[in-house]
Amino acid sequence: MVRPKPKPKLTVAELVAHGPTGETFRQQFVEGEVTRLGRAPVGGWAISWDRGLSREHGDLCWKDGKLTIVCLPTAANPIKVRGVPHREVVVEKSEAFEIGQTSFYVAVSYVSAAQEEDQSSDEPIPPQSEPGLPSQKNSVAPREFMETMDFADVIEEHSFKASDLNCVAFGDPEQQMEVLLHLPLSISAAQSDAELAHLLCGTILEAIPPATAVAVAMFDESDVQMMQRTLGDPSAAIPKPKLMRVQTQDDDDEIRFMPSRRLLRNALVKGENALHIVGDSSNVGASVVTMAGSLGWAFCVPVTTESCIGWCLYISGTGGRNDDHLVTADMLKGDLRFTQMVSQLMGSIRTVRMLQEQKTQLSSFFSPKVIENLTKKGGAGDVLAPSEREITILFCDVRGFSRKAENLKDDLHKLLESVKAALGAMTGGILKFDGSIADFQGDAALGFWGWPTPLPDGPISACRAAFAIMQAFDLPPEEKGLLEGFSCGVGIAHGRAIAGQIGTTQQAKIGVFGPIVNQGSRIEGLTRQFGVGVCIDEATANFVRRLMPPEEGRFRRLARVRPKGMNTPLLVHELLPPETEESKISNMAMLNYEAALDSVIAGRWNEAQERLNAVSDEDGPKKFLLAQMAKLNNTPPADWDGAFHLDSK
Repeated sequence: MVRPKPKPKLTVAELVAHGPTGETFRQQFVEGEVTRLGRAPVGGWAISWDRGLSREHGDLCWKDGKLTIVCLPTAANPIKVRGVPHREVVVEKSEAFEIGQTSFYVAVSYVSAAQEEDQSSDEPIPPQSEPGLPSQKNSVAPREFMETMDFADVIEEHSFKASDLNCVAFGDPEQQMEVLLHLPLSISAAQSDAELAHLLCGTILEAIPPATAVAVAMFDESDVQMMQRTLGDPSAAIPKPKLMRVQTQDDDDEIRFMPSRRLLRNALVKGENALHIVGDSSNVGASVVTMAGSLGWAFCVPVTTESCIGWCLYISGTGGRNDDHLVTADMLKGDLRFTQMVSQLMGSIRTVRMLQEQKTQLSSFFSPKVIENLTKKGGAGDVLAPSEREITILFCDVRGFSRKAENLKDDLHKLLESVKAALGAMTGGILKFDGSIADFQGDAALGFWGWPTPLPDGPISACRAAFAIMQAFDLPPEEKGLLEGFSCGVGIAHGRAIAGQIGTTQQAKIGVFGPIVNQGSRIEGLTRQFGVGVCIDEATANFVRRLMPPEEGRFRRLARVRPKGMNTPLLVHELLPPETEESKISNMAMLNYEAALDSVIAGRWNEAQERLNAVSDEDGPKKFLLAQMAKLNNTPPADWDGAFHLDSK
């Protein structure tokens, strides 16, 4: 066959970015043009998910096959290439670099001059002789479906289950076993899916010399489901892969390599290894030809682990080993089995790595016990789905920040470390008692219990966490270290709420939703007005009464109040550690206070004031009751229902 004269090629270079939790970004360079990169640049390319990038981080320029990256003077983090930090660096195509937690590389593809001129052409996606994602330069609008040309004449189609190949010898046992021995370490070292795909392409090409081209394609799970629905339609298109890496044996830019649509669909939908042998059915012994003008066989191996749904390895070649031109299915089974082993190793290692990464991410929000329960059930998935249940909310807020910020205005690094220490003390108490971290709001933290697994003791674990947090902030001045000058207020509420992975399709986080969250926040705010450390709601107090022994903790009723903006009154309680000689309030003083409170609620305010004489003048709740009665001229209003209306949060 005489190959037609190749058309001139144009280079298309694109910046590809992958975030730490699956975010992706892709934009095409203009040769020689400087582009600003940052988290939210005024003009340029935004990597909005990574706070490791400054708003205006640096300038990029692609020229003569190289990318120059220059950090702005205000950029907080450097560029890292192979772990080495730089403020200015030049990288080659496909060479990875990192900023913050995001990895970048340049994907280069080649487009014929004719195709560039006719962007409305129905020609398929051009080949990628350089490792990279499929070019988006082929049409003005992104294409929804992957436009591939199938083999003109498939003379043999085969499908193999994994078990069908168990007794098949490798095509080159010595070389391929050597590759498999080193593959786990190489796979584990890959920093991104794109890097992993590139590594697999090179590995397979090295181990299967007859292969002319290798592709690693990755489809969304929803796309695989769509292909399952359209399996009966042989002409149905398949969606574009979300990631594809292609590599050829000789890096021949003229080879127009595109995976077969039928082969990809059959492998992914059936979950089996699919094999095509291509040729002229009227002359089976002739040189076999595909749409690339030189390829004679192809097989596709799906990766069947749950961590790699939609992934497949696609290998195509001209002939067999020893320059055989006539290829049979039996001749390819050894290389097919090797590729299947690669897919199984890759899937298993990626599953383990994803679990490890998930545990690392979850460890900032869940205790080890909760993480163990999550991973036992298969990790995130349905376990993280929002559900309504009994939830305990704990709000904790740092006090004294403004004063400390003023004192450390010339040492912001120490101020930051102090705030981190305060947040660490709060989150440490929450995680110690198997709570989950839902949010940070400045110098405050929100923890919750009851999801993903219910706790039999209700809010008792939250109460124990509150004691641990207060103990960290109540250390003697000489032991407080970075916490010097800080105190803490804690509010606990218990009730029905929705907890789980909450958010939009673009951004989601582990959180909790419902009126009880607002109630917990209001109760924490009341610690300031009462001058106490920990306030709890009535539901929590009932659990403490039943399940917490006196030697572990106590509580007293503080007041019935109607917080600003709320119509329903709350009976607020103070959570206290057990009585000791050093206790600021004794059990007898608690009884005297609650007797006075009963008189307040009943409207017998003169009697209440007399009973309060038995309580220390330094007691914050006593001051609160006296102040609230004084606002009403020490006379209950005509519509008194036992609850004070609060005019501030």
